[in-house]
Amino acid sequence: MPFTHRSFVAILVIVLAAAVPISAQVQNGTPPFGSYAGGPDIVDLANLNVRLSIPVLHKPGRGTDFTYDLNYDSSVWFPVTVNGTTTWTPVVNWSWAGSVPTGSG
Repeated sequence: MPFTHRSFVAILVIVLAAAVPISAQVQNGTPPFGSYAGGPDIVDLANLNVRLSIPVLHKPGRGTDFTYDLNYDSSVWFPVTVNGTTTWTPVVNWSWAGSVPTGSG
C-alpha cells in the first residue's frame, strides 16, 4: 500500500490529537459520585485531596436549619497559563472557605 497524502494527513491528525496537553488541575471539594475514605477528614481517592470540615455554628430554625462550617482543601496550588507560560498560583485564601457563600446573607 503506497504512502499517500491522505494517509499522511490522517496520521498527522491522530498525532496532534494525542499531543493535546492534559490539565493537572485538582478539583476542590467533594465531587459527586466520587470515592472517599477517612475519618473526620475526607480523602478523595481519585486525586488525594484532603477536605477538612470544621463545624462552627449549627442552629435549628423554622423550615431550614442554619449551619456554618469552615472547609479546608489540601490542594492549594493550581496551574495558570499566561502568554504561553505556565506558573503555579495559590488558590484564594489558601483553600480556606466557609460553607455559606459571602453574598447569601
